[in-house]
Amino acid sequence: MLILMILVILPSCQGVKDIRFKGVDDFVLKGMENNKVTFTASVSIFNPSSVAFKVSEVNLKTSLDGIFIGTLSSPDLLKIPARTDSAYQMDFSLELANLLTGASALYGISRKKQVNVEMKGYVKARSWLKVKKVEVNENRMIDVPSLSR
Repeated sequence: MLILMILVILPSCQGVKDIRFKGVDDFVLKGMENNKVTFTASVSIFNPSSVAFKVSEVNLKTSLDGIFIGTLSSPDLLKIPARTDSAYQMDFSLELANLLTGASALYGISRKKQVNVEMKGYVKARSWLKVKKVEVNENRMIDVPSLSR
């Protein structure tokens, strides 16, 4: 019985490895209140690891076209199964660092077709009893979603 328990627990000690963020689609604006913008989006993640994990915290400093606008977080606890390449619908909250600058930057990008998004920070993932803080440093050009849907 002890050997069986060790065989079950040992793979989870490897933790989360080689996770790749592949992109964001299906952006839907939910609202803006005070200095917080809420939205949902479909996040594509590739998990080649042999263990499932849960995303327990998202904390990403976000810049649009080189202008820092605020911190992106998510209240969702997202479970990512082992060996999957899937998209997951998540709720997000963007707390604007400065309401005036953030609102004008968001208005400015709404009139563009593409915007350069830079995100720096971390995502915490939990696999069994192990918690891993994955550093994020993403910089990519994305299509600006239409808000008139």
